[in-house]
Amino acid sequence: MTFRTLLGSSALALAFAASTAVAKIHVDGDHCDVQSNYSTRIDGNRITLTNDSTKSVLTLLPGGRVEVDGRPLSLSTSDAAHFADLERGIRAIIPEAKALAVDAVGIAFEAVGHVSTAFASDAHQARESAERIARTADELKRSINARDSWGPHSDREVEDLIERSVGSLIGEMVGNITAQAVKVALSGDDAAVAELEARAGSIEKNVEKAVEKRAREIETRADALCERAKDLDRIEAQIDAKLPDGSAIDLVRVKR
Repeated sequence: MTFRTLLGSSALALAFAASTAVAKIHVDGDHCDVQSNYSTRIDGNRITLTNDSTKSVLTLLPGGRVEVDGRPLSLSTSDAAHFADLERGIRAIIPEAKALAVDAVGIAFEAVGHVSTAFASDAHQARESAERIARTADELKRSINARDSWGPHSDREVEDLIERSVGSLIGEMVGNITAQAVKVALSGDDAAVAELEARAGSIEKNVEKAVEKRAREIETRADALCERAKDLDRIEAQIDAKLPDGSAIDLVRVKR
């Protein structure tokens, strides 16, 4: 194998891991397109929804009560029941969305971990790399769980966080793999070249095997989350009450 070909195989292995990691965090793309103009913050006894454009604040309170910019919204008995259902639904769906993002982080970093281990020069480096990847993943998971609100741009923001973190780790691995490729290519050691080539060639299969099952599980959960979002859309469609400016209640839209 030539030096250029060896580097190319190593780069392809990394590219596959990167694309796998990124692909698995877009699990909702083929299921439904959930849109909202509101950022959502859940507290103990209230859910605060802030319109990103107008900055108007709609607050869902226990018992189906609603305030708009601090003033009670007059509701019929039926509308109060629908708002109570909305409150329960939102309280359930936000933690599920966070959990889905956290597990997507796990898949992304698992893919990177397999590449890192495969190209580690020795057991010590493999252990250090695994510990660094685990720390980065844990930090990212804590960051997601600590988010106070979830809004129109949250999914993209979380995806960007994952991609930046994965990209940083991959950048480190590129340097390590390139150094190994240069060393074995210049050494003239055909056995070392063949061994590194074999590691590069096996990555795609190993990463696929590692993440496939978990990716299917997340796909199933994304389907269920999509149905929950559709339920919220259906509930608010039954609300007759209007906002003070005369506009309809439109907290969530699901394009099917």
